[in-house]
Amino acid sequence: MKKINYSMRFLAGMLLAMMLSSVAFAQSNEIAVLVGRLKATDRSLDSLEPIKAAFDGSVTYQFNYASRMIDGGIASLYWEMAITGAPGADVRGSSLLLPSNYSSLFFTPGLKVKLLPGAGISPYVVGGAGVARFKQSDVLINGQPNTGDRANTTWVFDYGGGVDLNVLPILAIRGEVRDFVTGNPSFNVPFLNNKQHNVFIAAGIVLRW
Repeated sequence: MKKINYSMRFLAGMLLAMMLSSVAFAQSNEIAVLVGRLKATDRSLDSLEPIKAAFDGSVTYQFNYASRMIDGGIASLYWEMAITGAPGADVRGSSLLLPSNYSSLFFTPGLKVKLLPGAGISPYVVGGAGVARFKQSDVLINGQPNTGDRANTTWVFDYGGGVDLNVLPILAIRGEVRDFVTGNPSFNVPFLNNKQHNVFIAAGIVLRW
C-alpha cells in the first residue's frame, strides 16, 4: 500500500508539474507596472560662460504591455508598448532662466527578446522608439514666473534590459534598467548638443495571461 501511495503521489506531482509548465508556456500577453527613478545626465548650456544644468532624480512610473510574436523555446520575441512618466525632476544651475523643475513623459513602442521564458529567471533586452513630452514648471529657479513656452514634444528611442523572476505562471517580479535618449527639453536657455540621456532604474510586478 505504501508503494502504491508513493507512486500515486509521484504521478500526481508529475501531472501538476506538466500542467503548470503548459500554463506557463500558454501565457502570451503580459502587463507590467514598474516604479523607480529617472535621472537625466547633467547638461552644458549654450552660454558665453561655462554653465551647466544639473538634474535631480525623480520618482518614475512605467506601464508596459507586451505580446509574444514568436515563441522559439529558448528565446521569445515580443512587441511592447511602454508609457513612462516622471512627474517632476528638480533643476539646479547658475542660470536664473532655468525652470525650477520639469516633468517627462515617454511613449515608446518597441521589441523585446526574452531568454528562457519558461524558466524561473528570464533575462531580456528591449529597444524601441517613439515620442517624448517635456513640461517645465511655471516658476524659474529664482522664483520668478516662467513666461516662456513651457512644453514641447520631441523624439525618443530607448534601449535596455532586465530580468523577470517568475514566481507563478501568471506572476513575475521584474527589475529593469532602460535609457531613454531624447531630444532636448525646450528650456529658456538652449543646450550645447541636441540629445539627452534619461536613465531609468525600476522594479515591479508582471501579470501574464
